[in-house]
Amino acid sequence: MADRRRYTGTKTLQTGWTALAVLVLAVLTVTDALSPLLLVGGVGGAWVLGLVVLGLRERRHWQRLTAASSFDEGMEAHTSDLQQIIEGQSVTVTTDVSGILSQAHLEVRATVEGVDASFTIRIEADGAGAEGGVATGHPDIDDRFVVRGKEGNVAALLSEDVQSALLAVETPGVVTVTGEAVTYDIPFTRVTVEELDAAGATVATMAARLESIGREQSATTADSG
Repeated sequence: MADRRRYTGTKTLQTGWTALAVLVLAVLTVTDALSPLLLVGGVGGAWVLGLVVLGLRERRHWQRLTAASSFDEGMEAHTSDLQQIIEGQSVTVTTDVSGILSQAHLEVRATVEGVDASFTIRIEADGAGAEGGVATGHPDIDDRFVVRGKEGNVAALLSEDVQSALLAVETPGVVTVTGEAVTYDIPFTRVTVEELDAAGATVATMAARLESIGREQSATTADSG
C-alpha cells in the first residue's frame, strides 16, 4: 500500500483547503445566505487562517524533528536545512519543491570524493509493480527494491554494509548513486527521526563504499604503472 504521506503534504492540504473555500464561497453566493461583505470577509478570513494553521503545523513538525534527530541545523542562509557527519561522510538534508503545485519533498545527500567514473544507479524503495530492474542476487534486496543500472556497478556497490543499510530503510523514495553524490529523494517531508537517521546512514554508507572502490582502483592503476 502506498504511503499516504505522498498525498497529505502541507501544499496538498493547502490546495485542498483553497478549493473548499472557493466551493463554499460559490455556494453561499448563489444562495444569497450572507451579504457580499460578510461573505468575502468570513470565507476569506477562514481561508487565510487555515493556510496559517497548516503552515505552522509543518514548521512545528520540522522543529521537533530537528530537535530529536542527530542532525544539526544549517548555520547560514542558502545552506542545507540539516547537516551531519555520518561514518566520516558529510550528509545534508534539504527540502525542495519542484513546481508550484508540487508537494515539498526531502533530499538526503552525501557527496562522493575520489571517484573518477561516470555511472548512475537508481534504487527505488517501495517500487512494487515497477519494471526494468536488474536482479541483484540478493533476495531480500530484490523483494523490497527495484534497482536499475549496469549489473557490474550494482554488484560492486552492494557490499554487506550497503545491503544492511538499505534493508533498514522503511521510507518510500528513490536513491540515485553517481560518481559525484548519493541522494535519497523522499516524496514528502513528514518523516520520523528513525526514518531520517536510516536515510542518512544509507547515503553515507553508499558514499563510503564508492570512495573505497575509488581508492582500490587508484591503487591498482598506480601498481600497474
